[in-house]
Amino acid sequence: HVESFSMWFSLLAPILFTTPKEIDILSNPILPKLVLLDRDGVINHDVGSPGVLQPSKLDLTPNAARAIGDLRRASCKVALVTNQSCVGKGIIKHSELKYIHETLQSMLIAEDSDAILDKLYVCTSTNDQDDQRMKPNPGMILEALEQFGVNGNECVFVGDTATDMLAALKGGVSKRVLVSTGYGKDLMIGSPFHAKYFSSQMDKSSPLSVTKFHPYKCKSAEDAPKLPQSVLPFFLVKDLSCAVELILCGI
Repeated sequence: HVESFSMWFSLLAPILFTTPKEIDILSNPILPKLVLLDRDGVINHDVGSPGVLQPSKLDLTPNAARAIGDLRRASCKVALVTNQSCVGKGIIKHSELKYIHETLQSMLIAEDSDAILDKLYVCTSTNDQDDQRMKPNPGMILEALEQFGVNGNECVFVGDTATDMLAALKGGVSKRVLVSTGYGKDLMIGSPFHAKYFSSQMDKSSPLSVTKFHPYKCKSAEDAPKLPQSVLPFFLVKDLSCAVELILCGI
C-alpha cells in the first residue's frame, strides 16, 4: 500500500498542493494530530430533519468504522463534532441522544475494534439561541483544539455541509474535507468554483476520487454558489473512507 501511495502522490502532488515543495509527501507524510468528524452524513447516513431519533435509524456510511480505525492506528486522535438540535427542540431527551451515541460507538467497534471516538462534542441548542458552540460557530472546534492541545494546522475537519466547512474555517482548521455521502454532493451541483479533478490510477476499482476547489469569481448573481467562497479551498471526496485515505497520505 505504501508503494502504491508513493507512486500516486508522485503523480498528483503538484495538483493537490499549492506549494508542494513545503512537504516531502513521498517519504514523510505529515499526519494530523487530530481529526474532527461531523456525524450525520459522514459517519452515518443522514436521514433528514429532525435527524436520527432512535438507534435503529443509525446506518454507517461505507467503511466508516475501518476509516476511523485506520486513523487511530496511525496515532491520530478522532473526535465527533455535531449539532443535535432535536434535543433543544424537545423531540428527544439528552438521555436518548446519549444512548444513540453509545450505540453508534458500539456499531463502529463491532466492525473495527480500533474505531473508538476519543471524544464527542455535541451542541443541542436551537438556531435561535445563538450558541457559540453551534456550528457554523466555532465553539466546539475551539474546545477540541484546546483540549487535545493542538492548533488548527495540526487538525483536519471532515464534514458534509457548508455549515461544517464554515465552522472549521472560523475555528482555524486549515485542512477541510467535504464528503459526498451527505449534503456535500448537492452543494456542488452547478457550482462555478474552479476545480482540479483526478483519481487514483493505481487501482481501477478504488473509489478514491478527489477534487480540490479553489476560489473562483462568479460572473453573475445567478452563478452564486451554495457554498460561500470564504470556505475555500477544501477537498471534495466520495465518503469518509476516501477522506481518511487522503488524510493518511499527508494532505
